[in-house]
Amino acid sequence: MIEPRRGTALTVSVCATATLTGDFDSVNDLERALVAATHAAGRELYVQAFAAWQDAWLAAHRQRFTVQRWRTLHWLTPFGEVRLPVRVVREKASGRYLTLSKVLWRRKATRLLSPALEQEACAAATEQNYRPAARALSRWIGTRLGPWLVWACVQFHGARLLLEQEKSPPPPAPPVNVPALISEVDSTWLKAQQRRRRSPVRHFPVHLGLHYTGRQRRYQARGSTSLRLQNKQLLVSTAPLALFGSRFQRLAHQHFAPQCHLLLSDGDEGLQHLRQTHFPQSPWLLDRWHITQAVRAFTGPDQAEFARLMRPIWAADSDAALQALSQSPLRPQRPKEFQTLFGYLSGHRDGLDAWRRIPARLRTGRGRTPPAVKSGSGAVEKNIEVEINRRFKRQGRSWHPVRAERLLQLKRLLAQPLAWNRWWQTIPQFTTNPHPP
Repeated sequence: MIEPRRGTALTVSVCATATLTGDFDSVNDLERALVAATHAAGRELYVQAFAAWQDAWLAAHRQRFTVQRWRTLHWLTPFGEVRLPVRVVREKASGRYLTLSKVLWRRKATRLLSPALEQEACAAATEQNYRPAARALSRWIGTRLGPWLVWACVQFHGARLLLEQEKSPPPPAPPVNVPALISEVDSTWLKAQQRRRRSPVRHFPVHLGLHYTGRQRRYQARGSTSLRLQNKQLLVSTAPLALFGSRFQRLAHQHFAPQCHLLLSDGDEGLQHLRQTHFPQSPWLLDRWHITQAVRAFTGPDQAEFARLMRPIWAADSDAALQALSQSPLRPQRPKEFQTLFGYLSGHRDGLDAWRRIPARLRTGRGRTPPAVKSGSGAVEKNIEVEINRRFKRQGRSWHPVRAERLLQLKRLLAQPLAWNRWWQTIPQFTTNPHPP
Protein backbone atom coordinates (compact mmCIF):
# COMPACT_ATOMS: atom_id res chain seq x y z
CA MET A 1 0.00 0.00 0.00
CA ILE A 2 1.41 3.37 -1.05
CA GLU A 3 0.68 6.35 1.15
CA PRO A 4 -0.75 9.46 -0.53
CA ARG A 5 1.78 11.99 -1.62
CA ARG A 6 1.70 15.46 -0.13
CA GLY A 7 0.55 18.31 -2.31
CA THR A 8 -1.92 16.19 -4.34
CA ALA A 9 -5.12 17.85 -3.07
CA LEU A 10 -7.85 18.02 -5.72
CA THR A 11 -10.29 20.88 -6.24
CA VAL A 12 -13.96 19.89 -6.21
CA SER A 13 -16.86 22.27 -6.92
CA VAL A 14 -20.45 20.96 -6.84
CA CYS A 15 -23.88 22.33 -5.97
CA ALA A 16 -27.10 20.77 -4.64
CA THR A 17 -30.45 22.46 -4.01
CA ALA A 18 -32.98 21.64 -1.29
CA THR A 19 -36.59 22.67 -1.98
CA LEU A 20 -39.39 22.61 0.58
CA THR A 21 -43.01 23.23 -0.40
CA GLY A 22 -46.38 22.25 1.05
CA ASP A 23 -48.92 22.96 3.77
CA PHE A 24 -47.95 22.06 7.34
CA ASP A 25 -50.36 21.88 10.25
CA SER A 26 -47.71 21.91 13.00
CA VAL A 27 -44.08 22.58 13.67
CA ASN A 28 -43.45 18.84 13.92
CA ASP A 29 -44.66 18.27 10.35
CA LEU A 30 -42.51 21.14 9.13
CA GLU A 31 -39.45 19.81 10.89
CA ARG A 32 -39.89 16.30 9.54
CA ALA A 33 -40.24 17.62 6.00
CA LEU A 34 -37.21 19.85 6.51
CA VAL A 35 -35.06 16.96 7.73
CA ALA A 36 -36.16 14.77 4.81
CA ALA A 37 -35.37 17.51 2.27
CA THR A 38 -32.00 18.15 3.88
CA HIS A 39 -31.08 14.47 3.74
CA ALA A 40 -32.15 14.23 0.10
CA ALA A 41 -30.01 17.27 -0.79
CA GLY A 42 -27.12 15.81 1.22
CA ARG A 43 -27.28 12.53 -0.72
CA GLU A 44 -27.33 14.41 -4.02
CA LEU A 45 -24.37 16.52 -2.94
CA TYR A 46 -22.56 13.38 -1.78
CA VAL A 47 -22.94 11.72 -5.19
CA GLN A 48 -21.90 14.80 -7.15
CA ALA A 49 -18.87 15.47 -4.96
CA PHE A 50 -17.49 11.95 -5.24
CA ALA A 51 -18.04 11.86 -8.99
CA ALA A 52 -16.28 15.22 -9.44
CA TRP A 53 -13.42 14.12 -7.19
CA GLN A 54 -12.83 10.97 -9.26
CA ASP A 55 -12.85 12.98 -12.49
CA ALA A 56 -10.31 15.39 -11.05
CA TRP A 57 -8.09 12.50 -9.92
CA LEU A 58 -8.26 10.85 -13.35
CA ALA A 59 -7.38 14.13 -15.01
CA ALA A 60 -4.26 14.33 -12.85
CA HIS A 61 -3.31 10.70 -13.69
CA ARG A 62 -4.41 10.51 -17.33
CA GLN A 63 -0.94 9.30 -18.35
CA ARG A 64 -1.44 6.05 -16.38
CA PHE A 65 -5.16 5.34 -16.71
CA THR A 66 -7.88 5.59 -19.32
CA VAL A 67 -11.55 6.07 -18.43
CA GLN A 68 -13.89 3.20 -19.35
CA ARG A 69 -17.34 3.47 -17.72
CA TRP A 70 -19.28 4.10 -14.50
CA ARG A 71 -20.32 1.54 -11.90
CA THR A 72 -22.64 1.91 -8.92
CA LEU A 73 -21.60 1.15 -5.35
CA HIS A 74 -24.18 1.05 -2.55
CA TRP A 75 -22.84 2.99 0.42
CA LEU A 76 -24.25 3.75 3.86
CA THR A 77 -23.45 7.35 4.79
CA PRO A 78 -24.59 9.77 7.52
CA PHE A 79 -27.31 10.86 5.02
CA GLY A 80 -28.56 7.32 4.51
CA GLU A 81 -28.03 4.88 1.65
CA VAL A 82 -26.36 6.35 -1.43
CA ARG A 83 -25.83 4.86 -4.89
CA LEU A 84 -22.27 6.05 -5.27
CA PRO A 85 -20.87 6.33 -8.82
CA VAL A 86 -17.48 4.66 -9.26
CA ARG A 87 -15.27 4.90 -12.32
CA VAL A 88 -13.91 1.82 -14.06
CA VAL A 89 -10.45 2.53 -15.52
CA ARG A 90 -7.80 0.67 -17.46
CA GLU A 91 -4.14 0.79 -16.54
CA LYS A 92 -2.08 1.51 -19.64
CA ALA A 93 1.06 -0.29 -18.51
CA SER A 94 -0.52 -3.64 -17.63
CA GLY A 95 -3.85 -3.46 -19.44
CA ARG A 96 -5.79 -4.39 -16.27
CA TYR A 97 -9.27 -3.08 -15.58
CA LEU A 98 -9.73 -1.55 -12.14
CA THR A 99 -12.40 0.32 -10.25
CA LEU A 100 -11.40 3.48 -8.45
CA SER A 101 -12.83 2.09 -5.23
CA LYS A 102 -9.90 -0.34 -5.20
CA VAL A 103 -7.39 2.24 -6.37
CA LEU A 104 -8.35 5.15 -4.14
CA TRP A 105 -10.29 3.93 -1.11
CA ARG A 106 -8.05 1.89 1.12
CA ARG A 107 -7.86 1.22 4.86
CA LYS A 108 -11.58 0.67 5.21
CA ALA A 109 -13.15 -2.08 7.25
CA THR A 110 -16.05 -2.77 4.88
CA ARG A 111 -17.21 -1.71 1.43
CA LEU A 112 -20.68 -0.80 2.73
CA LEU A 113 -19.90 1.97 5.22
CA SER A 114 -18.44 5.39 4.58
CA PRO A 115 -15.38 6.44 6.63
CA ALA A 116 -17.44 8.80 8.80
CA LEU A 117 -19.88 6.01 9.57
CA GLU A 118 -17.04 3.63 10.43
CA GLN A 119 -15.74 6.18 12.93
CA GLU A 120 -19.17 6.50 14.53
CA ALA A 121 -19.53 2.71 14.61
CA CYS A 122 -16.25 2.37 16.53
CA ALA A 123 -17.31 5.09 18.97
CA ALA A 124 -20.73 3.52 19.55
CA ALA A 125 -19.28 0.03 20.10
CA THR A 126 -17.04 1.25 22.93
CA GLU A 127 -20.10 2.13 25.03
CA GLN A 128 -22.54 -0.72 24.33
CA ASN A 129 -22.90 -4.09 22.65
CA TYR A 130 -22.71 -4.45 18.89
CA ARG A 131 -26.44 -4.96 18.37
CA PRO A 132 -27.56 -1.88 20.37
CA ALA A 133 -24.81 0.13 18.66
CA ALA A 134 -26.06 -0.99 15.24
CA ARG A 135 -29.63 -0.06 16.18
CA ALA A 136 -28.53 3.39 17.32
CA LEU A 137 -26.64 3.98 14.07
CA SER A 138 -29.63 2.71 12.07
CA ARG A 139 -31.92 5.25 13.75
CA TRP A 140 -29.37 7.97 13.07
CA ILE A 141 -28.96 7.33 9.32
CA GLY A 142 -32.52 6.09 8.68
CA THR A 143 -31.35 2.79 7.12
CA ARG A 144 -30.88 -0.64 8.64
CA LEU A 145 -27.30 -1.44 9.58
CA GLY A 146 -26.28 -4.91 10.74
CA PRO A 147 -24.26 -5.57 13.93
CA TRP A 148 -21.60 -7.50 12.01
CA LEU A 149 -20.63 -4.30 10.22
CA VAL A 150 -20.01 -2.62 13.57
CA TRP A 151 -18.00 -5.65 14.71
CA ALA A 152 -15.90 -5.55 11.52
CA CYS A 153 -15.13 -1.84 12.03
CA VAL A 154 -13.98 -2.40 15.61
CA GLN A 155 -11.77 -5.34 14.74
CA PHE A 156 -10.22 -3.72 11.66
CA HIS A 157 -9.46 -0.31 13.14
CA GLY A 158 -8.55 -1.75 16.54
CA ALA A 159 -5.99 -4.06 14.95
CA ARG A 160 -4.57 -1.16 12.92
CA LEU A 161 -4.34 1.01 16.03
CA LEU A 162 -2.42 -1.73 17.84
CA LEU A 163 -0.08 -2.13 14.88
CA GLU A 164 0.64 1.59 14.78
CA GLN A 165 1.31 1.65 18.51
CA GLU A 166 3.80 -1.21 18.23
CA LYS A 167 5.64 -0.17 15.06
CA SER A 168 5.55 3.60 14.95
CA PRO A 169 4.56 5.17 18.28
CA PRO A 170 3.93 8.93 18.13
CA PRO A 171 6.95 11.09 19.00
CA PRO A 172 6.64 12.06 22.65
CA ALA A 173 6.38 15.71 23.63
CA PRO A 174 8.90 17.12 26.12
CA PRO A 175 8.08 15.72 29.58
CA VAL A 176 6.32 18.05 31.98
CA ASN A 177 8.12 18.98 35.19
CA VAL A 178 5.77 18.21 38.09
CA PRO A 179 6.38 18.18 41.84
CA ALA A 180 4.78 14.73 42.29
CA LEU A 181 3.61 11.86 40.12
CA ILE A 182 1.21 9.25 41.49
CA SER A 183 0.92 5.91 39.69
CA GLU A 184 -1.79 3.37 40.48
CA VAL A 185 -2.01 -0.15 39.05
CA ASP A 186 -4.69 -2.79 39.40
CA SER A 187 -6.01 -5.81 37.51
CA THR A 188 -9.33 -7.44 36.86
CA TRP A 189 -10.53 -10.59 35.11
CA LEU A 190 -12.71 -11.07 32.04
CA LYS A 191 -14.60 -14.21 31.11
CA ALA A 192 -13.12 -15.96 28.11
CA GLN A 193 -15.25 -17.33 25.28
CA GLN A 194 -15.95 -21.07 25.27
CA ARG A 195 -16.27 -23.21 22.18
CA ARG A 196 -17.92 -26.06 24.06
CA ARG A 197 -20.79 -25.63 26.46
CA ARG A 198 -19.52 -28.15 28.99
CA SER A 199 -15.93 -26.89 29.05
CA PRO A 200 -14.79 -25.25 32.28
CA VAL A 201 -15.12 -21.48 32.56
CA ARG A 202 -11.86 -19.68 31.90
CA HIS A 203 -10.82 -16.08 32.58
CA PHE A 204 -7.96 -13.86 31.46
CA PRO A 205 -6.54 -10.75 33.20
CA VAL A 206 -6.83 -7.12 32.13
CA HIS A 207 -4.41 -4.61 33.63
CA LEU A 208 -5.09 -0.90 34.09
CA GLY A 209 -2.59 1.76 35.11
CA LEU A 210 -2.97 5.44 35.93
CA HIS A 211 -0.50 8.31 36.05
CA TYR A 212 -1.66 11.62 37.51
CA THR A 213 -0.16 14.58 39.31
CA GLY A 214 -2.88 15.42 41.82
CA ARG A 215 -6.56 16.06 42.36
CA GLN A 216 -8.74 19.08 41.84
CA ARG A 217 -12.40 19.82 42.38
CA ARG A 218 -14.62 19.16 39.41
CA TYR A 219 -17.18 21.79 40.46
CA GLN A 220 -16.66 24.91 42.55
CA ALA A 221 -20.09 24.76 44.17
CA ARG A 222 -20.06 24.65 47.96
CA GLY A 223 -20.45 21.14 49.31
CA SER A 224 -19.41 19.41 46.09
CA THR A 225 -17.05 16.46 46.65
CA SER A 226 -16.52 15.40 43.04
CA LEU A 227 -12.82 15.36 42.10
CA ARG A 228 -10.88 15.22 38.85
CA LEU A 229 -7.41 13.76 38.34
CA GLN A 230 -4.89 16.24 36.98
CA ASN A 231 -2.85 15.31 33.88
CA LYS A 232 -4.30 11.79 33.82
CA GLN A 233 -2.62 9.26 31.54
CA LEU A 234 -4.39 5.93 31.19
CA LEU A 235 -3.00 2.57 30.05
CA VAL A 236 -5.15 -0.56 29.75
CA SER A 237 -4.22 -3.83 28.09
CA THR A 238 -4.62 -7.61 28.12
CA ALA A 239 -0.89 -8.05 27.47
CA PRO A 240 1.24 -10.04 29.95
CA LEU A 241 2.14 -8.17 33.09
CA ALA A 242 5.84 -7.95 32.17
CA LEU A 243 5.05 -6.26 28.85
CA PHE A 244 2.43 -4.07 30.49
CA GLY A 245 4.96 -2.92 33.10
CA SER A 246 7.47 -1.79 30.48
CA ARG A 247 4.78 0.15 28.63
CA PHE A 248 3.56 1.67 31.88
CA GLN A 249 7.08 2.80 32.74
CA ARG A 250 7.64 4.23 29.24
CA LEU A 251 4.36 6.16 29.47
CA ALA A 252 5.51 7.83 32.68
CA HIS A 253 8.91 8.78 31.24
CA GLN A 254 7.37 10.18 28.05
CA HIS A 255 4.97 12.58 29.73
CA PHE A 256 6.38 13.50 33.15
CA ALA A 257 9.61 14.53 34.84
CA PRO A 258 8.58 14.33 38.52
CA GLN A 259 10.51 15.37 41.60
CA CYS A 260 8.73 12.68 43.61
CA HIS A 261 7.24 9.51 42.13
CA LEU A 262 4.86 7.34 44.19
CA LEU A 263 3.37 3.97 43.31
CA LEU A 264 0.12 2.72 44.88
CA SER A 265 -1.27 -0.80 44.49
CA ASP A 266 -2.46 -3.80 46.47
CA GLY A 267 -0.28 -6.68 47.64
CA ASP A 268 -0.64 -8.85 44.56
CA GLU A 269 2.50 -10.81 43.73
CA GLY A 270 2.43 -9.90 40.06
CA LEU A 271 2.10 -6.19 40.81
CA GLN A 272 4.88 -6.53 43.37
CA HIS A 273 7.18 -7.95 40.68
CA LEU A 274 6.18 -5.08 38.35
CA ARG A 275 7.02 -2.58 41.04
CA GLN A 276 10.41 -4.09 41.85
CA THR A 277 11.36 -4.45 38.18
CA HIS A 278 10.24 -1.16 36.64
CA PHE A 279 9.95 1.25 39.60
CA PRO A 280 12.63 0.14 42.08
CA GLN A 281 13.39 3.65 43.34
CA SER A 282 9.78 4.80 43.81
CA PRO A 283 8.17 4.58 47.25
CA TRP A 284 5.30 2.11 47.33
CA LEU A 285 2.04 2.59 49.23
CA LEU A 286 -0.12 -0.37 50.14
CA ASP A 287 -3.76 0.34 49.47
CA ARG A 288 -5.62 0.90 52.75
CA TRP A 289 -8.86 -0.49 51.37
CA HIS A 290 -7.34 -3.95 50.89
CA ILE A 291 -5.79 -3.75 54.37
CA THR A 292 -9.21 -2.92 55.81
CA GLN A 293 -10.77 -5.90 54.06
CA ALA A 294 -8.05 -8.22 55.40
CA VAL A 295 -8.52 -6.95 58.96
CA ARG A 296 -12.30 -7.23 58.65
CA ALA A 297 -11.95 -10.88 57.57
CA PHE A 298 -10.12 -11.54 60.85
CA THR A 299 -12.21 -9.51 63.32
CA GLY A 300 -15.65 -10.17 61.80
CA PRO A 301 -18.44 -8.18 63.50
CA ASP A 302 -16.26 -7.13 66.48
CA GLN A 303 -16.10 -3.36 65.89
CA ALA A 304 -14.00 -2.58 68.98
CA GLU A 305 -11.27 -5.03 67.98
CA PHE A 306 -11.40 -3.79 64.40
CA ALA A 307 -10.86 -0.18 65.54
CA ARG A 308 -8.01 -1.23 67.84
CA LEU A 309 -6.17 -3.06 65.06
CA MET A 310 -6.72 -0.31 62.52
CA ARG A 311 -5.41 2.45 64.79
CA PRO A 312 -1.68 1.67 64.26
CA ILE A 313 -2.34 0.95 60.57
CA TRP A 314 -3.74 4.44 60.07
CA ALA A 315 -0.66 5.75 61.88
CA ALA A 316 1.56 3.86 59.35
CA ASP A 317 3.36 1.90 62.09
CA SER A 318 3.84 -1.71 61.03
CA ASP A 319 5.62 -2.72 64.27
CA ALA A 320 2.73 -1.49 66.40
CA ALA A 321 0.23 -3.12 64.04
CA LEU A 322 1.92 -6.53 64.30
CA GLN A 323 2.21 -6.20 68.08
CA ALA A 324 -1.47 -5.30 68.41
CA LEU A 325 -2.39 -8.24 66.22
CA SER A 326 -0.31 -10.69 68.26
CA GLN A 327 -2.13 -9.54 71.44
CA SER A 328 -5.59 -9.88 69.93
CA PRO A 329 -8.06 -11.94 72.00
CA LEU A 330 -9.45 -13.41 68.77
CA ARG A 331 -6.16 -15.18 68.01
CA PRO A 332 -7.02 -18.55 69.67
CA GLN A 333 -10.54 -18.47 68.22
CA ARG A 334 -9.46 -17.86 64.58
CA PRO A 335 -5.95 -19.25 64.13
CA LYS A 336 -6.20 -19.64 60.35
CA GLU A 337 -7.44 -16.08 59.80
CA PHE A 338 -4.76 -14.84 62.22
CA GLN A 339 -1.98 -16.51 60.22
CA THR A 340 -3.32 -15.05 56.98
CA LEU A 341 -3.50 -11.50 58.33
CA PHE A 342 -0.15 -11.73 60.12
CA GLY A 343 1.55 -12.93 56.93
CA TYR A 344 -0.14 -10.19 54.90
CA LEU A 345 0.98 -7.39 57.23
CA SER A 346 4.50 -8.72 57.79
CA GLY A 347 5.02 -9.25 54.06
CA HIS A 348 4.03 -5.67 53.18
CA ARG A 349 5.61 -3.65 55.95
CA ASP A 350 7.34 -1.32 53.49
CA GLY A 351 3.98 -0.42 51.96
CA LEU A 352 2.57 0.38 55.41
CA ASP A 353 5.48 2.50 56.63
CA ALA A 354 5.96 4.41 53.35
CA TRP A 355 3.09 6.78 54.20
CA ARG A 356 5.26 8.57 56.77
CA ARG A 357 8.03 9.17 54.21
CA ILE A 358 5.75 11.13 51.89
CA PRO A 359 6.15 14.93 52.24
CA ALA A 360 3.43 16.50 54.34
CA ARG A 361 2.53 18.96 51.57
CA LEU A 362 1.40 16.02 49.41
CA ARG A 363 -0.59 14.24 52.14
CA THR A 364 -2.59 17.23 53.35
CA GLY A 365 -4.80 19.70 51.52
CA ARG A 366 -5.27 23.41 51.93
CA GLY A 367 -8.77 24.69 52.46
CA ARG A 368 -10.96 23.30 49.71
CA THR A 369 -7.96 21.96 47.77
CA PRO A 370 -7.79 18.17 48.22
CA PRO A 371 -4.45 16.46 48.93
CA ALA A 372 -2.50 15.15 45.95
CA VAL A 373 -1.83 11.73 47.52
CA LYS A 374 -4.39 9.53 49.24
CA SER A 375 -3.90 6.16 50.86
CA GLY A 376 -6.73 4.47 48.96
CA SER A 377 -6.92 3.20 45.40
CA GLY A 378 -10.27 4.79 44.63
CA ALA A 379 -8.97 6.40 41.45
CA VAL A 380 -7.88 3.19 39.74
CA GLU A 381 -10.91 1.27 41.03
CA LYS A 382 -13.25 3.88 39.55
CA ASN A 383 -11.42 3.79 36.22
CA ILE A 384 -11.69 0.00 36.14
CA GLU A 385 -15.42 0.33 36.71
CA VAL A 386 -15.83 2.98 33.98
CA GLU A 387 -13.35 1.76 31.36
CA ILE A 388 -13.69 -2.03 31.74
CA ASN A 389 -16.56 -3.30 33.87
CA ARG A 390 -19.37 -1.27 32.31
CA ARG A 391 -18.55 -2.49 28.82
CA PHE A 392 -17.00 -5.92 29.33
CA LYS A 393 -18.70 -7.44 32.40
CA ARG A 394 -22.42 -6.91 32.07
CA GLN A 395 -25.03 -9.50 31.08
CA GLY A 396 -22.63 -12.43 31.27
CA ARG A 397 -20.44 -11.24 28.41
CA SER A 398 -17.44 -13.28 27.32
CA TRP A 399 -14.51 -12.21 25.17
CA HIS A 400 -11.64 -13.40 23.06
CA PRO A 401 -8.41 -11.82 24.43
CA VAL A 402 -7.27 -10.49 21.02
CA ARG A 403 -10.63 -8.94 20.13
CA ALA A 404 -11.04 -7.53 23.63
CA GLU A 405 -7.62 -5.87 23.31
CA ARG A 406 -8.67 -4.14 20.09
CA LEU A 407 -11.83 -2.76 21.64
CA LEU A 408 -9.93 -1.69 24.77
CA GLN A 409 -7.47 0.38 22.74
CA LEU A 410 -10.26 2.11 20.84
CA LYS A 411 -12.04 2.85 24.13
CA ARG A 412 -8.83 4.19 25.63
CA LEU A 413 -8.31 6.45 22.61
CA LEU A 414 -11.91 7.67 22.78
CA ALA A 415 -11.35 8.73 26.41
CA GLN A 416 -9.07 11.47 24.98
CA PRO A 417 -11.24 13.42 22.49
CA LEU A 418 -8.36 15.41 21.01
CA ALA A 419 -6.28 12.29 20.39
CA TRP A 420 -9.33 10.48 18.98
CA ASN A 421 -10.07 13.20 16.41
CA ARG A 422 -6.39 13.59 15.55
CA TRP A 423 -6.03 9.86 14.90
CA TRP A 424 -9.00 9.72 12.53
CA GLN A 425 -7.93 12.90 10.72
CA THR A 426 -4.32 11.86 10.17
CA ILE A 427 -5.21 8.39 8.89
CA PRO A 428 -5.79 8.57 5.12
CA GLN A 429 -9.15 6.84 4.78
CA PHE A 430 -9.06 7.51 1.03
CA THR A 431 -5.54 6.45 0.17
CA THR A 432 -4.23 7.25 -3.28
CA ASN A 433 -2.65 4.02 -4.48
CA PRO A 434 -1.84 4.11 -8.20
CA HIS A 435 -0.38 0.57 -7.97
CA PRO A 436 -2.87 -1.57 -6.02
CA PRO A 437 -1.93 -5.14 -5.17
